[in-house]
Amino acid sequence: MNTNSTKKNLHLTLEERIEIQECLSHDMSFKAIGKHISKDPTTVSKEVKKHISILPTTLKRTDKDGLPVVALCPLLLKPPFLCNPCPKAHSACGFDRHFYRAKQANTEYENLLSEAREGVMLTKQEFFDSDAIISQGIKNGQHLYHIAKTSRLSMSIPTVYRHLKNGLLSVAPIGFPRVIKFRGRTEKHADYVPVGLKIGRNYMDFQLFCENLSIDSWVEMDTVIGILALPERI
Repeated sequence: MNTNSTKKNLHLTLEERIEIQECLSHDMSFKAIGKHISKDPTTVSKEVKKHISILPTTLKRTDKDGLPVVALCPLLLKPPFLCNPCPKAHSACGFDRHFYRAKQANTEYENLLSEAREGVMLTKQEFFDSDAIISQGIKNGQHLYHIAKTSRLSMSIPTVYRHLKNGLLSVAPIGFPRVIKFRGRTEKHADYVPVGLKIGRNYMDFQLFCENLSIDSWVEMDTVIGILALPERI
């Protein structure tokens, strides 16, 4: 089995996150970092953006009227969107500083993984094994149901979609046809009826109408309005 392809299907480890932090400090691009740790550049980019920690500046910036100004450092507007490679990263700065810290990122990931596995009897290795099977099958063009039938997954299909939503799987949602095909249901609201049209048309008005005309029995009729002209029913 190809070691590199197997490694690409596994989640980032603490050692790999430390490598990412070191590479960012040397101003390496996401593509170069991905090649260095045998990961896809998109994986590195998602990892960094997901675990940015912000350190507020202690220097207050004000305008000519003395009002506080909240500004973003121009260097944060381009990759890697961090202060790690900046020579002023650990000195006084008038901007909020954005850092990627490996240990903090790994702790956040493990907490999220623990929450996702809550109530499910899975070890970390079983989760990684299932993730590798799913990721490889999706990359080979297989449908999730086919993967589940031909492989021994340690999780159910609904659990797979839940992990996908939480960003725990190595593959992106675009690889799952069901996620792309089905959209959330749009909530339909009843047509607005002006208050003026309701005057004299409530139940108390109906009772008063029957009392004035001495009506002691009546018939209700429902009508159905749709695309086809359906007959009224009594």
